Amino acid sequence: MASRRTNTVLIVCFAALALGAMLVTGVFNYLLAGDPRVLVVTMKQGSGQEARDQLKRDCGGLPGISVVPDRGNPDPSIQGRFPVRFNIADTTPSQEAVLETCINEHSSTVRGLLSEGDR
Repeated sequence: MASRRTNTVLIVCFAALALGAMLVTGVFNYLLAGDPRVLVVTMKQGSGQEARDQLKRDCGGLPGISVVPDRGNPDPSIQGRFPVRFNIADTTPSQEAVLETCINEHSSTVRGLLSEGDR
């Protein structure tokens, strides 16, 4: 049978281990993590893959902006239904404004946009 002191030591060690795990997780997930922001551009229904490719060509090469690669089935008839994502991590407000201006020039095929990953 364990003594009272042994139980106390085990409880303190467990609490220290739990606190240390929370601190390490917090540091790596929040303080050292990069900027996760992505701008998601939703296309109008029926726009298709050609409109997505045109938007990627026109707006994806702007300074500080990159296109997030498509995942899943690469068939154009399937990918044409999904939004276009632009990586806007570590961009300046002026670079984001230029991107939004570029997206607004495609108003005939773009339905809307939203930012993901804001904290």
